[in-house]
Amino acid sequence: MKNYKILFLFLAIAFVATSCVSSKKYKELDALYQKCTDDLNYTTSEKIDFENKSKELASEIVTLKVQIEKLKEDTTAMGRRIRIAENQLNKMKGDYDELLKSFTDQNLTFINTLQEREKELAEKEARLAELQNILAQKDAEVKALKNKVTNALKGFEDHGLTIYEKNGKVYVSLDEKLLFASGSWEIDNRGKEALAELGKVLAQDTDINVMIEGHTDNVPFRGSGNVKDNWDLSVMRATAVVKEVLKNKGIDPQRVTAAGRSEYVPIDPADTREARARNRRTEIILTPKLDELFRIIDSQ
Repeated sequence: MKNYKILFLFLAIAFVATSCVSSKKYKELDALYQKCTDDLNYTTSEKIDFENKSKELASEIVTLKVQIEKLKEDTTAMGRRIRIAENQLNKMKGDYDELLKSFTDQNLTFINTLQEREKELAEKEARLAELQNILAQKDAEVKALKNKVTNALKGFEDHGLTIYEKNGKVYVSLDEKLLFASGSWEIDNRGKEALAELGKVLAQDTDINVMIEGHTDNVPFRGSGNVKDNWDLSVMRATAVVKEVLKNKGIDPQRVTAAGRSEYVPIDPADTREARARNRRTEIILTPKLDELFRIIDSQ
């Protein structure tokens, strides 16, 4: 409405100008009119632009308000999720701490157990090494003993005497012909000489136990009095050898044992004259004392 008033004013001025002013003045007014018209058109165009922009801005404001509300909702939901996540994180931290403590306790228990096992293993290895050293020492002692006995009885080897090593022991096997007459338990002079030489070795090695076993063949012995069979004969021969050995006062009788084995431990099972002769024997079994070895075994 204001624009139309301005236009009417210019028309009135133009009319007055054409009726009462000069041509020059008219031109000036006409130029001014044109300028005003152009300004009016520009202003109108700007007004339309402003209105359009205002509408766009209003639409954008509505959109932004919707977005803001959506962001508020998202922020609220995000806050809830964060709080839930924080609660879960705190629970997980608690579970982790508890698990770590449990693992640490178990690990300490395992380490302590492992250390105990290692200590026990080290102790067992030490005992085993000690046992091996003792066994090696005993083996060396047995070999040395065999050499001593062999040297002491060297003059009797061709007269029915055999010396050998078996299972950590030294065996001195004397045929019947070296010690006794057939069916007798009286030791002859040659046998006494051999036993005297053996007694010298045994007196020097005080850590040697002595087992003396009497053996017969499988021919039944028919005796009289207290010696009636092969059992009695084997015992009497073993006892006779024990008494002869113990004539050396350097030998402790507690180290010596006598045993009769009769015919039941033959070295040759053949039923021949030669086999029976080999089976009629007296065996002197020399065994190193194993007290230290048994002590270690008992401590296992």
